[in-house]
Amino acid sequence: MAKIEPGMEAMLDMYFFETNSLLEQLDEILLRTEQANAFESDDIKEIFRIMHTIKGSSAMMGFDNLSVLAHKAEDMFFVIRENPDVITDVSFVYDLVFQVSDSYKAQIEAIQNNIGGEYEQMDFGELTDKLIKARDKLNSEASGEAAPADAAAPAAGSGSAPAPAGGSDKVSVRVYFEDGCQMENLRAFLLINTIREECSFLEFYPEDVETNAESSKEIVEHGFLITFSASDDRDYILKQIETALNVQSYEVVTGEVAKPAAAEPAAEAPKAEIPPEPAQQLQTEKPKPAPAKAPEKPKAPTDQSIEKAQAAVASAQQAANGGSAQKQSLISVNLAKLDALHDIVGEIITTESMVISNPDLEGLELESFNKAARDLKKLTGELQDTVMSIRMVPLAGVFQKMNRIVRDMRKKLNKDVDFVMEGEDTEVDKSIVDSLQDPIMHLVRNCMDHGIEDDVQDRIYAGKPEKGTLTLSAQNASGEVIITISDDGAGIDPEKTMNKARRMGLLTKPESEYTEKEIQNLILLPGFSTNEQVTEFSGRGVGMDVVKANVEKCNGSIIIDSKKGVGTSFIIKIPLTLAIIDGMEITVGGLVFTVPISTIRESFKVEPEQILRDTGGNEMIMIRGVCYPILRMHEKFGIDTEVTNLEDGILLLVETDNKSVCIFADRLIGEQQVVVKPFPKYLARYNIKGEGLSGCTIMGDGSISLIIDTNTLIG
Repeated sequence: MAKIEPGMEAMLDMYFFETNSLLEQLDEILLRTEQANAFESDDIKEIFRIMHTIKGSSAMMGFDNLSVLAHKAEDMFFVIRENPDVITDVSFVYDLVFQVSDSYKAQIEAIQNNIGGEYEQMDFGELTDKLIKARDKLNSEASGEAAPADAAAPAAGSGSAPAPAGGSDKVSVRVYFEDGCQMENLRAFLLINTIREECSFLEFYPEDVETNAESSKEIVEHGFLITFSASDDRDYILKQIETALNVQSYEVVTGEVAKPAAAEPAAEAPKAEIPPEPAQQLQTEKPKPAPAKAPEKPKAPTDQSIEKAQAAVASAQQAANGGSAQKQSLISVNLAKLDALHDIVGEIITTESMVISNPDLEGLELESFNKAARDLKKLTGELQDTVMSIRMVPLAGVFQKMNRIVRDMRKKLNKDVDFVMEGEDTEVDKSIVDSLQDPIMHLVRNCMDHGIEDDVQDRIYAGKPEKGTLTLSAQNASGEVIITISDDGAGIDPEKTMNKARRMGLLTKPESEYTEKEIQNLILLPGFSTNEQVTEFSGRGVGMDVVKANVEKCNGSIIIDSKKGVGTSFIIKIPLTLAIIDGMEITVGGLVFTVPISTIRESFKVEPEQILRDTGGNEMIMIRGVCYPILRMHEKFGIDTEVTNLEDGILLLVETDNKSVCIFADRLIGEQQVVVKPFPKYLARYNIKGEGLSGCTIMGDGSISLIIDTNTLIG
C-alpha cells in the first residue's frame, strides 16, 4: 500500500484533471491514427509530449510507478520520432499504448477512491518489460545502427547538445514574459526544457536561470535570449515558444548576438516574423555593438529540478493577482462550486416569485414596483441562462470513450464495424453528461455484441455490406437532447424475445395482446437477456434495465425501434438540464401540480360529444379523429374535489415515449418557471416517483407544488 506524499493533497485535483485530459487526448490520437493506419509526424510528437508531461507530473506528485510507466512509453516513441521509417507496421504499438492508458486510468481511479488514505500501488513491471522489448524491436528495425533508446534519448532536462558542424549558422530569439507573472527565471527554465528535445544546438542567457532567482530581473529588463541551430525545425520551435505559458512576445535575430544591454521593455517588444533568408534579416537589423562572449555551457538540469520548477511556478501563479494563467481566457472551476452557484440562483428565482406573487400586493396599483419586478425578472432570467451555459459541456468526451469501446470489442469479437459519430458537439448539463456515460456504454456494447451479426455471410445473404455500421448521434430538439445509438445488424427477433420472456415468467398478459413495441420493450426488464451463454460482454441479465433506470433518473426516456433483419435503434430523450424547468401549474382539489411544458401538446375544454368509452369501459376522448385515454388526477392520487364532471374542468394532452394521455384537472393557473427540489429522503420508501411524481417546488406564496413525471404517469 502507498500513501500520497504530505503537502501534495492540494494539487491532486489539478493532477487528476490534467492527466485524464491528456489520456483522453492520447486515446483520440491513437484511434484516429489506427483507423488511418498511419502516424503523422505531428501525431508522434504529440504522443511523445503527452508521455513526457505525464511522466513529469506523476514524478512531482510522488507516483513513481506511473512516472516509470510513462517514461518507458516515452522512450519507445522517441525511437519512432527519430526513425519514422520503423512505423511501416507497428500495430503492436497501439495495443501497448492502450494498455498504458488503461493502466494509468485504473491507478488514478484507485487513488481518487482513497484520497486521504492509503491506496494500492499497482505493479506495472510486466507492461514496462513489454515497452522495453518494443523499444528494442523498433531500434533493431531502424535503418542503420540505432543506439538503445535509453542512451539515444536525452533525458528530460539534459544539458545542451553539442554544437553541430558549421554551428555559426544559428538563430537567436529574445523572449519576453507577461508583466507581473513572477518567477521569470523558472519560467525561462521550463521553456528551455520544453524546446530542448527539438534543438541539436542550444544556448541561452542568462544561463543560470535554474539556480539564480536574481536572473528574473535581467529577464524582465532585457528579455530571455535563446540561441539554437538554424538547421533545426525553426517553425516548430518558434511555435513552442509562442504558445508557452506566460510568454507575451518574442523577436527573432540571426548572426552574432551581443549580451542584452538595453533591450526594450517587454510590453513594447514587437513580435517579428521569421525572415525568409538570414542575409535579408541582417540588412534590416542594426548591428550589435560588439560580439558577445559565448555563454558557458549551462549546467545539465535534472528531472527533479524540472519538477521543482514546475511546482514553484504553479505556486507563484496561484499567488499572483495580476498574472493570467494561460493565453486563453479560460479557468478550471470545481464542479461543487458551480453546483452551489446553481442552487443559489434557484433560491433567487424562488424568492423572486414569492416577492412578486405576495398576496399582500393583490389589488394594489404599484406602477414603480411592477416596473422594478419586470426588470428583476429579466435580470434573474439572464443570470439563470448564464449559470446554465457555464454548466453546459459537449458530449464529445463521452462519445470519444465509446470509440475506444468499439475498437476493443471489434478486435475481441472479430467484427468489422465502422463507428460513426454525429453531433458530438451537442451540449448538455454536466450532471447529465456524467449520468449518461454508463447508459450509452451499455447500449453501444449491446449493439456490438447482440446487434451486428457474428457471421459475415449472414450479412451478405441479407444483402448488406460485409462491414457493419454502428452510429452514435446527438441533437437538440425543443429543450431536449435526443441521443440515438443504432446499428444495421440483425435487429430484435420478436419470437425469440417472447419465448425467453415466457420462460422467465415476465409476461403480464396473454401473448396475443402484446404489440411489437411492447415485445421490444421486454429487453428492458430486469434480468432479461437473449444470450444463452455468459460472455465477457453480455448474458448476465444486467445492463438494459440499468440503462432504463439511469435514463429515468435524469427525467429522460428510452425508445426502442427495431426491425428484424434490418437493425436496431435506441433513442434516448433527455432534458438539457434537471434543476430549473418551465412548467404549467394546474389545481386538483386543494393541491397544485406542475406539468413540464415540454410534454404538453395542448389544453382545452371538453365537449360532451367528444367523450367515448372503450370495450373496457374506460373514458376516451376524440380529438381530430384520434382517441386518447383520459386520466383523472383526483382519482389517480385520491384527492377530494368538487370538479368531477369533465365539462367543468380542463384537459391537458401530454405526450412522452410516443404515448399520449389527456390529464383531467380542475383548472389552469398558468405558466411558471420552477426550481425542481427532490423529495425528502424519508419519503423514499413510498415509491413516490413510481406513482408519477418527479419532485416538488416552492410556489410564490410559499406553498408546495408537486411536479408531474409524465414518463411514469403514463407508463
